[in-house]
Parts: sequence; structure tokens; C-alpha cells
Amino acid sequence: MPGKESEAGFLPRYRVLDLADEKGVYCGKLLGDLGADVIKVEPPGGDKTRFRGPFHNNEVHPEKSLHFLYFNTSKGSITLNLEDSTGQAIFKRLVEKADVVVESFPVGYLASLGLGYPALRKINPRLVMSSITPFGQKGPLSGYKATDINIMAMSGYMQLIGEPDQQPLVLGGEQSFYPGAQYAAAGTVAALFYRDATSGKGQHVDVSMQEAMITFYHEQTPVAMWQKKKENVSRVGSMDAMVTPCGLYPCKDGWISLCVVTPLEWDTLAQWIHEVTGNDEVLQEQYKGGLISRMPVRDMVNVMVIDFTDRLTARELFLEGQKRKLAVIPVNDAPSLLEDAQLNSRGFWVELDHPVVGKMKYPKGALYSDAIGAPRKAAPLLGEDNERIYCDELGYSREDLAVLRTTGVI
Repeated sequence: MPGKESEAGFLPRYRVLDLADEKGVYCGKLLGDLGADVIKVEPPGGDKTRFRGPFHNNEVHPEKSLHFLYFNTSKGSITLNLEDSTGQAIFKRLVEKADVVVESFPVGYLASLGLGYPALRKINPRLVMSSITPFGQKGPLSGYKATDINIMAMSGYMQLIGEPDQQPLVLGGEQSFYPGAQYAAAGTVAALFYRDATSGKGQHVDVSMQEAMITFYHEQTPVAMWQKKKENVSRVGSMDAMVTPCGLYPCKDGWISLCVVTPLEWDTLAQWIHEVTGNDEVLQEQYKGGLISRMPVRDMVNVMVIDFTDRLTARELFLEGQKRKLAVIPVNDAPSLLEDAQLNSRGFWVELDHPVVGKMKYPKGALYSDAIGAPRKAAPLLGEDNERIYCDELGYSREDLAVLRTTGVI
């Protein structure tokens, strides 16, 4: 049950039991970084994400997965075998005092262990369970498996990514996992607010990763376009489908992103291009206007823009662009992000010390207020909170824990 507000976040110390794998682990991270007391419940050998690379110093080790380190800040860790009857009984005791369970198992798996939401709700009517699955708890595909690339495909997102005359592409870094986890975190907080402010009862938050991903790309409104115009929004590569010039352009030392929307912005850019390249054509009337005005001549516009950007460095384009009130922004790599003056001035990077890997910088997050702090601690060691939870809270002795370890329960 929630205690007083934590020192590092605005959420009360809600107890969250985090059972999620890579599909939902970000949900627990968000809740933990905001102040909840998140306990990652891992199998005795460790959560499978502990064995996902890349690894610190390229050493495969359960405490050195950079993936695990990032997604498990501000969490504790206990080990528990949910497929063991004793483990199931212990989990039910944990649920008695928990506020939230976050899980991403296949639909029906927890119910097969006697740990589905209806069973857990009988133990603790105030419990909120947030389930993150590829297609949700109901529907003809609810029991289907899916990976990141499958969700990208099923959401329709992939039809927008790539060059027009080539195959669809997938975004790097398993991006389809994060919208669902974010919705789950928001839904969890909303369910807790509803419980505490009104009914006193918990509820089951059902998140479909497919549906969450669909809501993340409405900027190009492909469904609306199909309903109203029977047109399928297609791939446009690194250029915007509706505005020219707007996209990625090469420069002397990398790439920049540039987007011109208003007539004044185009006039300013055209004059700058003329000054740098001596090109008179860019000043002609046929290229003037805003938004879609240049779409009929977009190929020629892009040729003139590339001839211009190729002559300058990313920093030159960025600084001069700002002077001229144009959005010309470098494409950052990892070293650039760590050195970024804007991010560092806002305290975006937070250094945490891990007992095995040592000090690393982590993103603080995108929320800033007097009550929202940084991640409180680095990712937990495997089972580091076993004694605190099992002995101090549930009353087991150290001898009991030794037996539970020997029998494979924890």
C-alpha cells in the first residue's frame, strides 16, 4: 500500500511487482523513476533480459547487460519461481500488500498458474494489474505471439518507413515496445488515482502493443487518408510527404535536418542558398510560398538544397540557421548527445554507480517539476532484496531462505 511521498518522485511509494519482460519493462522503469517502490520479480536464474547484449566490456554476465541496466533503474530485485507451488503461494502473499502488478506474459499464462487477475483481486481488491501483450487480452489474435518487427508490421507503421521504391523498413531499437509500456504506465497511474479518489477498487489495465503503436503515428493520418480519399500513405524516405524542403540533407561532416514551412522561411532560406552557392534560380517566383507550394518542383528544390548544405558543416548550418530563424538541426550521434550543452544545462544526464559496472550516465527523463527527481539508483543486482522482502516483510528466517534457494523456489 502507498506510503508517504518518496524523496525522489511525486508518486507515493506504491508497491509495484514487476513481472514484465522486454515488452513491458519500460513501464516499471517509468513508475520507479517517478517514485514508486518497484520490485522486479525474477526467476531464480535471473530475468532473461539480463542476458541480452550489448554487455559491459563484452562479457556475457547477468549484471553487465547494458539493456538490463538501462531499463531497470530505480527498481529492487527478488527471485521467485512462479511455476513452483510454493513460489505461487509466496507471490500471493506479496500481492496482499502490493498496489500494482505489471506483466507481459502470453494471455492466459498467469491464469494457468492460479495467478490471473480474478484470482489476485480476491486476495487484494485494491490491486491494479497492467498487462502488456502484442494484441491485448481479447480478440481473435489475443493468444498470438509477436516480436518488435511483427508489431511494426501489424500496426501499419512499416508502410511509412523506407524509400518509395524499396521494401518497408523497421525502426531500430525495438521501438514498438515503448508506446505500449508508456500507455501501461499512464493507465496504471490513472487506475491508482481512480482507486484512491473514488471506488477504492483496483482494475485490470489491458494494453495492446499493436493499438498503442497505431496511435503513435497519426501525424500522417494513414487511416483517415484511406477512409476519406482511398489513398494509402506511402513511404517517402528521409523527406516529408507534405512539405518541401523538409527532411534529411547531407552536409560537409554528416547530416542535418531542415524543414521550411512558411513563405517567409522559404524566402530566408532561398536568400541564404543564393549567398552561399550563387544560384539565381532559387530566387524565382515558382519556388515561393508555404507548405505544399513547392511539391510540384520538389526534386529541383532538393537538388538546390543539397548543393547548399554540402558546402557547410553541421555546426555552421545550425548556428547560422538559428540567426536567420530557420530550423536547421544536426543529426546527433551518441557522443554528441552526451556533450550536448542544452541537455547538460537541464541536468538531463544523471550519473549512477552500479556495484559491478561502475558509473554510467542515464537519461533523467522528459518530465521536470519540483516534485519529479532523477532515477534514484542503478539497476539492482539479482535478488538483492530477497532478505528485505522475504525476511523483513514476510517474516521468513535466513534459514528458511536457504531452504527456498536449495529447492529452487527463490
